[in-house]
Amino acid sequence: VGLWDPATGQPVGNPLTGHTGPVHTAAFSPDSRLLATAGVDGTVRLWDPATGQPVGNPLTGHTGPVHTAAFSPDSRLLATTSRDATVRLWDPATGQPVGNPLAEHDTLALAVAFSPNGTLLATAGVDGTARLWNAGSGQPVGNPLTRRTGPVHTAAFSPNGALLATAGVDGTARLWNAGSGQPVGDPLARQTNQVSAMAFSPNGTLLASGHDEGTVRLWDPATGQPVGIPLTGHTGTVFAVAFSPDDAVLASAGQDSTVRLWVALPSRSPADR
Repeated sequence: VGLWDPATGQPVGNPLTGHTGPVHTAAFSPDSRLLATAGVDGTVRLWDPATGQPVGNPLTGHTGPVHTAAFSPDSRLLATTSRDATVRLWDPATGQPVGNPLAEHDTLALAVAFSPNGTLLATAGVDGTARLWNAGSGQPVGNPLTRRTGPVHTAAFSPNGALLATAGVDGTARLWNAGSGQPVGDPLARQTNQVSAMAFSPNGTLLASGHDEGTVRLWDPATGQPVGIPLTGHTGTVFAVAFSPDDAVLASAGQDSTVRLWVALPSRSPADR
């Protein structure tokens, strides 16, 4: 795992080594004190980003490759998903598991996300469902969010926590009321290709989706309607999309080994929609 200075594009310190196989995921804690990495060797490792040194022992317990990792907004919990069909919660301060594994998915959970206030955890999996959990107790909240005909690749909360967006292999993206678990409106216009990534803008007025035909699309989450034309340029699946904190720039990363930066649309008031 490499650390980089984004201002210069230069590496910072030596690569972080210790994993014995490919590394699937890396996540900074919101307080910037920890970096979590995980991968095929089934372990989760914590690092001090300032020094590049490991923090404590590897977190073990998963019996298969670890696919994703996410910190809670207050940095007090770390959630991980694995090919062993479980989601685990950890206390990053001690490296100890919190509660029992969350094992409601039939197989691999592909995505995990905390709500902005940290009370809910969303997971999405190969079994075609997304699920909501009480992050404090580890108990499921409501029924599974279904209406899928294939794996669900991504789950993202809106900045105010009111909406959850999910999308996957069946080419549809859906919005859900995060409080009730009920669908909000119709699915966003169905695509012929799968949706591989989604992200809300920090001000909540845009939702970006990445697709396996190499396009990025923008949506108005208030209406479910597309905004502008698809953004083209990637020549393979778009694996990740992310907005800058000031809403000005959208980044996309793809199978074609490129990262592209786009000028995002200016913020819009409800009257402008």
